[in-house]
Parts: sequence; structure tokens; C-alpha cells
Amino acid sequence: MSESSPGEAHAHLDALGRRVRALRETMRLTQEAFAQRCGISVSFASLLERGERSPSYETLISIARALEVPVSELFRDGPTFASDDPSHVRLLDFARKAQLTRAQVDRVIAVGHAMFGLEPDTRRAGRVAGCSEEGCDRPVLARGLCGPHYHRARRARLGDE
Repeated sequence: MSESSPGEAHAHLDALGRRVRALRETMRLTQEAFAQRCGISVSFASLLERGERSPSYETLISIARALEVPVSELFRDGPTFASDDPSHVRLLDFARKAQLTRAQVDRVIAVGHAMFGLEPDTRRAGRVAGCSEEGCDRPVLARGLCGPHYHRARRARLGDE
């Protein structure tokens, strides 16, 4: 691996700063709120976003936690996870307004998988539980059951009453 020039290092800092700012703005955080979440000063947050300061490893971890992304997301090229598609924006707005936790978002996604018969996202394996019915590995909708098994059990319960 070759050494990078000072100009190349500055370009990387600029890219990191733009990425942090884009992620912060996507979360609709002010620099003040962002700095508080990270445990850094507002002036450092501003300098960081302008590519004028290089954060330590510990600060990068704090930034990633504050932005609720993996550290690698801070260095990803390309657009942020926000989309111009109005449907995506509506989903993000819903999750923010409802102040959903990551666990709740995972649960909403699991419900979506169950509703539409999609396979769970393998990157989140272990987070989405499988149906408790023997031989069924669809994601759980409620009471430990996937959508079809839950509704079947509910209909059977209501029929007995």
C-alpha cells in the first residue's frame, strides 16, 4: 500500500466530513445535538464536517453511534441511505416521528417480511426470530408465529369461543 499525499489525505477528510454532515442532516440533528450525542464540542463538529479536523478512532466510534450507523458507513462512497423516492422518505419520516428504536424497526421489517412472504434479510440474522411452528422458518409476526400460522391460530381460537 502506498503512502498518500497530503492532498489525498485532505480529500479523504473532506469526503468524511461531507458524509458525516449528510448522515446528520438525514437524522435531522442540529450540529449542537449531534455534538452532544458524540461527546464533542460544537466547534469540533463544525470543523469535522468541513474536513478541517481528523477525528480519533474513539471519536469515529462515537460519531457512528450518534448517527446509528456502523463505522464503515462513515467512509462509504455514494449517496446516503436517504432516497429521492417519496415512499422511502415517508418510511423514514414515520420511523423518526414514532421514535422507533432499532429493535422496533427490526420488528416492523419482520412484519413486512411476513406480510409479503419475503425472506428475512440475512445481514440481520439472529435479530428476526423464526416461527415457532415446526418446520417453518418464516419471520415472526406475533406470539412467536409467522403471519399465516398466527392468523390460523387466531381463527381457531375465535371459532372455539
